[in-house]
Order: sequence, then structure tokens, then C-alpha cells
Amino acid sequence: MPATVRAIAAALTLLLAPAFPTLAADLPRGNPEAAGMSPERLERVRVKMNRLVESGEFPGMTAMIARRGKVVFEHTTGLLDVETGAELQSDSLLRIYSMTKPITSVGAMMLVEEGKLLLDEPVTKFFPEWKDMTVLAERGNMVPAARPVTPRHLLMHMSGLTYGYYGDSLLDRMYQEARLIDDWDYLTRDTRELVEKLADLPLLFQPGSRYHYGFSTDVLGHLIERVSGEPLDRYLETRLFEPLGMTESYFDVPPEVVERFGTDHIIGEDGTLIVQDSPGEDPEFIGVTFLSGGGGLVMTADNYMRFCFMLLNGGAFGDARILSPATIALMTSNLLPAGMDSGQGAGFGLGFGVAPSGIHQRTLTPGSYYWGGAAGTFFWIDPTEELIGLFMPQRIGTPPWIQPTLQNLVYASLTESSL
Repeated sequence: MPATVRAIAAALTLLLAPAFPTLAADLPRGNPEAAGMSPERLERVRVKMNRLVESGEFPGMTAMIARRGKVVFEHTTGLLDVETGAELQSDSLLRIYSMTKPITSVGAMMLVEEGKLLLDEPVTKFFPEWKDMTVLAERGNMVPAARPVTPRHLLMHMSGLTYGYYGDSLLDRMYQEARLIDDWDYLTRDTRELVEKLADLPLLFQPGSRYHYGFSTDVLGHLIERVSGEPLDRYLETRLFEPLGMTESYFDVPPEVVERFGTDHIIGEDGTLIVQDSPGEDPEFIGVTFLSGGGGLVMTADNYMRFCFMLLNGGAFGDARILSPATIALMTSNLLPAGMDSGQGAGFGLGFGVAPSGIHQRTLTPGSYYWGGAAGTFFWIDPTEELIGLFMPQRIGTPPWIQPTLQNLVYASLTESSL
């Protein structure tokens, strides 16, 4: 082929490429035995899930387990809504609450990889209203922050921010008076207003000195907006969801799919399951203006498993490269200073809980990473065993024994181990 023709062909290829995007890969399926797992023992997971529903502990639950690059177990049981009797389906849209945080963290690290954000630069570069932050000291005195909050602090919950709605300390009361959040609903119109209001409140501690769970990832979500120039939902849709095929992941659930949107449940005073939030009446997910990077996403189990595959694959899924393997390794390493943990001896990275070397976090292999959400959803990724576990119920106040029990059953299904 003449050089001129080759050049024209190459130019046309580049010109036309955006019109024909690469289709996202399907989730690969396989059989348990080929992945070193026992089908008979995996059946115990199915039986346990069914019993948890039949006993009234949960309205319903959906689960997926993958090993060695293949989904080897899927099960959905129970109800989507205990009032209407609608059945839970594998494609039901479920509230993942704080399982949004790892997704937002990945979104932020994409900006780091592009050179648009540095982990240790002051966020005052983007939030000038935070230039005079203070810290609540003893006896209610305010002292100047010794150092500025950084993106790393936000990613690691070391910023000094709290939530303020589940305690009765002086700072909790200050947060409550500022009308930031009540038990379940955000009270500011958007994250810009949240960041502006937080500028007028003291931090709980000096940035970088402690781990404390709070608004850090919501602030991180707004940081993404200021750096990228896009609203968080659009940024994640184009940069993460579309490339990974996560086409049913929403901050604001569209009317045409509301019938598949799950109902939030709690245990009532009589010990039975009752509805806490019906899909059409929940301001957190319908008609949304507050794009919560810390807890605002709704999606299917399939979509979250795609995200997990990308993580375990070192930042790629199918033809989509989201982050480099080095960045994934950094994010999923325990980066807390010696002597500090995120609870129960666990470590923490950049958006993920980490089972540190030397101990087992519940049943997980050291080096595994994980997170969960308020409705009982949880996932973990075990790089050593090439294992992903994803369980998605919809019950606020899930008993603490549920997660390790289900994890034990999954690990007991391994017939081959890399340990």
C-alpha cells in the first residue's frame, strides 16, 4: 500500500474511532471446579442465603462469587419489597451506600494519573474557602489547622471531617446545627454547599493525625468536580461506567427503571422487616441534586462485579484501562501509620479497607481489600486467591456476624489454594 494511502487510512481510522466505541466486555462465566472450588460446598452459600431470607433476617439477597477470572456462583433470593411482595431479581437496582466510596476514590486517582491532581497538595488550591480551617481543641477552643487538608487525607479518612449525625459531642452538635445531614438524608442542596458549610466548621483533629470516618469522600467527589469541570455523575459515567459496561449505575434513578429499584428495609419494633424508604419517595436517589461520592450510587450486582474485576485485573477490564497496576497496588495497600488502624486491627489504603499482613481481618487473607454499605452490601477482593465475593442485601442494621459467616462459607469452598 502506498505511503499516502496508508496515511489517509490511518487518519480515517482515528477520525471514525469515536463513532464506533469498543463494546465493554461481558462478565466471564466458568464452572467452580475449573476455578479450584467445590460446587457442593458453594451450595452451602446458597442454602445460607435462603435461610437468612426465610428466617426473616433479610428481605432478599443477591450474590456473585468469582475466582481466577470467572464468575463461578450467582444466586438471588427473596423479595425486593416486603410490602408489595415484588421479588428480588438479579438485575434489581440496589442501594450500595458507602460502597460508592471506592468508586469515587478510583475516579479521583484517574485525575492523579493524568497529572491534574497531586495526592499531597493542599485542597485549598481548589477550595479557597478552606484556607483558614480550624481544629476543635480541648474545652471547645478552636486552634488553627497545623497543615492543610490534602487529597490523600480525604482518600484515607484522615482529614478531620466527621458525619455528625450519630453522636452527641460538641462537634456533632455543631454539624447538626449547620444542617448538613440527618439520619439518612443530605440537607444541603449539593456538595458545593456542603464544602462551603464545612469551611465554617472546625475539624475534629489535625489533618493526617488520625483515621475517622466521615464526609471525606463526599468532599472528594466535589473535588473531582472542581478539577475536572464536570458534575460527578457525568464524570463517572463517561470515564468509568461506560468503559466498564456499568450501564445501570445511577445517582438519580431514571423513571423508566424505578420498578426495578430496591426498597430499603429495617427491623421494626416487633422484630419483623418493615420498609424504611420506598423507591419513589426517597430524595437520596430520586430527583437528586446532592451527588454523594460517599454513598449516593444505585446499581446492579453485575455492575459492581465489573468494577471488582477491573480492580483485581490491575486496573483493566476487557479493552478498558482505567488505572495502572501500580496505582491499584498503592490504593489497596495499608497506608496508615504504624500503630494506627481503621477498626478491629484493619488497615486502610486510598479508599479501601485492607487486611494487613501478619493478621487475618475476620477470615480474609492478608492483603485482601474490601468495603461495605449501610444496607448490608459488602465486597472483598483477595488477590492471593484471585477471589472476589459480592453480597448485596437491602437491610439497614445488618448483624455483624453475617459478613464473616458468608466469607467463611466461600473460603471453605476452595479446593486449591495459593497460600
